[in-house]
Amino acid sequence: MNLATKLTLARIVAIPFFMVAFFYQPPGASLAGDWGKAIATLIFILAAITDYYDGYLARRYKQVTTFGRFMDPIADKLLVSTALVAMVEYREITHTAAWVAIIIIAREFAVTGLRLICAERGQVIEASGAGKLKTTTQLTAIITALCFLSIRIFLLTYAHQAWLDQLMQFYAATIQVLMIIAAVTTVYSGYDYFKANWHFLD
Repeated sequence: MNLATKLTLARIVAIPFFMVAFFYQPPGASLAGDWGKAIATLIFILAAITDYYDGYLARRYKQVTTFGRFMDPIADKLLVSTALVAMVEYREITHTAAWVAIIIIAREFAVTGLRLICAERGQVIEASGAGKLKTTTQLTAIITALCFLSIRIFLLTYAHQAWLDQLMQFYAATIQVLMIIAAVTTVYSGYDYFKANWHFLD
């Protein structure tokens, strides 16, 4: 197993650690859970970084494998879907509406199904330009929302100050815009994959 594949699998292994940290809330501690979310944010960012380096290393050292090309997008889907499901519970803070999560996760399942069908026919669907753009917008939106959760202790400490209220409103609006962009690029990339590979479904 080469290093690129190990990084891809590390992204999957990171998921349960992300979930444990995200939902960590010791009894009687109202703010301690925010430190858990800060750790979860760090885990997610590190996992997202591996998404760049596994592909880079595979190409740089000519270690591209069929397994790696198949598992890399699967690892991305699992990581993103897990984070979205977790953040829907905090939609009043992260503004991750359930419909955004549903659209993105439904698309991921659909494209995964397409990949499996193509794999059975000996065809591996590699990430397209639209797919890479989709991943970038998703990761940007999720990391922005997670960072907002992570600094909640600071926000609560200086609550009800005019400048902070304006900052929070701007941050919230930014997250909403990023989530909508992520949803739009997700739908478009799904359409792009099916359009390019529809003949495998005939």
